[in-house]
Amino acid sequence: MYLVVVDYFSRYVEIAQLSNTKSTDVIVHLKSIFARHGIPEVLMSDNGPQFSGQDFTHFASTYGFNHITSSPKFPQSNGEAERAVQTVKGLLKKASDPYLALLAYRATPLQSGFSPAQLLMGRRLRTTVPTLPSQLDPALPDMHVFARKEKEKRIMDTEYYNRRHRARPLSDLVPGEHVWITDAKESGTVLQNHTSPRSYLVDVPNGVVRRNRQHLIPLHTHTSEGAALEQQERPKTITEQVSVSPEKIASKASGVTATPRTRSGRAIVKPDRLNL
Repeated sequence: MYLVVVDYFSRYVEIAQLSNTKSTDVIVHLKSIFARHGIPEVLMSDNGPQFSGQDFTHFASTYGFNHITSSPKFPQSNGEAERAVQTVKGLLKKASDPYLALLAYRATPLQSGFSPAQLLMGRRLRTTVPTLPSQLDPALPDMHVFARKEKEKRIMDTEYYNRRHRARPLSDLVPGEHVWITDAKESGTVLQNHTSPRSYLVDVPNGVVRRNRQHLIPLHTHTSEGAALEQQERPKTITEQVSVSPEKIASKASGVTATPRTRSGRAIVKPDRLNL
């Protein structure tokens, strides 16, 4: 099992092999990473027990960083880390030497034209690929060019995702509003907003849960919970009764020959063959 840490700015990846998943082991590896690169202002993680215990809270307070957790059942809120995990998995599975694979990844230019090592350290890394000595001299990238390219890329990614998934903005929820929790398939009452964006604390029969706005469907007060859920999840069907006399049906059927069609609806036309 590995601990994967990625820098959101440079996308520089650090990995550490864990002997167990306890908070003490995770904290030791994080301290080692912070000693090399410095303490971040914000650390975002999932809701694993090793990140939600008293030991990790004390560690965050001692080292002076803000710890934010992603929404439960919604790993997309920490997409950069999830993407880094998939990248590291591919490197460890395919590479015979994982350290050379990590080195190559850190030295490969991103879409912005700069590698993670350049953005984090201000210099290119020497790899097994022959490189001119002049290219290894320390040189800081132009941050204005980098910021512009990153902004353009994020705008394009956002527009593509919204268009592909037909995303639309969801209304804010207010305390006391009744909602349906889609993943738990039960109703609850909104208590308050969570400190994380688009995240809410919801009171359910078994306690209090935290969910992303995407998992919460408002329930109308004038209908029952089951009826409101059916109205929002099931498409509406409209039936219309039409009275047609049998004579008209017979006359139309006798004058029209049905054209054979494929499953997709295209007409089947037999080819004209040469009759010798």
